[in-house]
Amino acid sequence: MNEIPVGNRKTDLRVQKTQKAIRDAFKEMVMEMDPEQITVRDLTERAAIHRKTFYLHYTCIEALFEDVLNDIAEGYYEEIDRLPPDAPFPEVNRVFFTFMARQEPYVERMVCTGSYRAFSDRLFLATKVHNRSRYNPYAAYSTEEQNLINTFLCVGSVNLYRQWVADGKKLPLEDLISLTNRLFENGISSIRGD
Repeated sequence: MNEIPVGNRKTDLRVQKTQKAIRDAFKEMVMEMDPEQITVRDLTERAAIHRKTFYLHYTCIEALFEDVLNDIAEGYYEEIDRLPPDAPFPEVNRVFFTFMARQEPYVERMVCTGSYRAFSDRLFLATKVHNRSRYNPYAAYSTEEQNLINTFLCVGSVNLYRQWVADGKKLPLEDLISLTNRLFENGISSIRGD
């Protein structure tokens, strides 16, 4: 563990306090408005910091969005990397849904609200790339086929999560995971009873 020199503790604590104020203001604003309405001016007023201070931490508001995206993705990577690379699909699916179900409300809004679609698309592209870099069970397929398979899995997972949220999360998480496992592994034939 890296020790912080005594002379830098005060500075480090101020930096941490400022970053927390920026993040807290950002989370509040996400809950209240669409991304294009979030400005550096409004965020710094809410965080009670000067704009100059904001720019010491971020080059622009988009850089803050990117930083938040990276933090969420890193949290997912930590969870998924606990599984062996060739873990069965149901285990990977469980990690996705349990990870998403634990997120703070602002993340849920960023994933489920249409105006934040560009943000969430980048998040899920990053998680797909991470998962496939660990293990690609579809390597025997052509690139075009892999693109379709991965799109089906990623878009399906995200949209099923969004629908679960839209329905008020009335279905217990375990039931959601079980149903999505069956759907992904066996398609619709698994629930039709034909």
